[in-house]
Amino acid sequence: MVSVHTKLLSLLGNPLGQTFAPQMFNETFRQLGLDYFYFPIEVGNDKLGTIVEAIRCMNYAGFNVTKPNKIKILEYLDEIDELALKIGSVNVVRIQDKVLKGYNTDGSGFVQSLLDETSFDLAETTFFVFGAGGASRAVSSTLAFNGARKLYIIDKFDSASQSLVEDINTKIRNCAVYVDSGSDAVPELLRTSNVLINATGIGMYQDLEGTPVEKKHLFKDLFVCDITYNPPKTRLLRDAESLGCGIMNGVGMAINQGIKGFSLMTGLPEPAEIMRKVMLGIINAQ
Repeated sequence: MVSVHTKLLSLLGNPLGQTFAPQMFNETFRQLGLDYFYFPIEVGNDKLGTIVEAIRCMNYAGFNVTKPNKIKILEYLDEIDELALKIGSVNVVRIQDKVLKGYNTDGSGFVQSLLDETSFDLAETTFFVFGAGGASRAVSSTLAFNGARKLYIIDKFDSASQSLVEDINTKIRNCAVYVDSGSDAVPELLRTSNVLINATGIGMYQDLEGTPVEKKHLFKDLFVCDITYNPPKTRLLRDAESLGCGIMNGVGMAINQGIKGFSLMTGLPEPAEIMRKVMLGIINAQ
């Protein structure tokens, strides 16, 4: 039961009907006997500042940030971790002594998941990334930081992909290549890539039959990742699997970033084993 002593945590984003984060966190709190409560708040960029100011007045330990707020949130924080600042995107905010400090665990969560599930040597791997929003900034920047050979980046907003490519090449390593949203070269560039990453949100609920790339442009030797985890298999992953491609959804990334975020927001040790079992249990029950 929530009381005046309960520490609050939230997820700020829109839409949030697909998220398992509240279940994952609250069941972990229950198993650890902690007086914390995690709940979603659907909010976009327009009211984000209002919600953050309200959070400052409440008994919050911290909060998570997701689409479309991972970049906009930087405007409302007191401090930003060095890596998150370099990435230009925040998905975890810790509140300590009334100071809001932003971190990014998305990129490390994805990279850890990819290396756990595959044998890729990042230095020998070319990635084609669809999307240049907050999640893509984290994933792409962290891949570059960890030595990825090359990153092709495309987004429906050319200014977003151009900005991300410039930031990676000037702040991290010169390994990113901008691809125009109307480019006819996408199929050819995909053929030179080892891993496709969908970080657009296309294929999530409200757009279940959407895909960033048509099936005819996929091929068996391409490893296909979609950073969403609900649904566990987007149209892109189903198309890829039918062609014999290796596939990976966002479950591992969500678990890894959740574990790190838990520790940042609560100040407690990472509950890796418990949170992993909880999240997999939730997904298997769907």
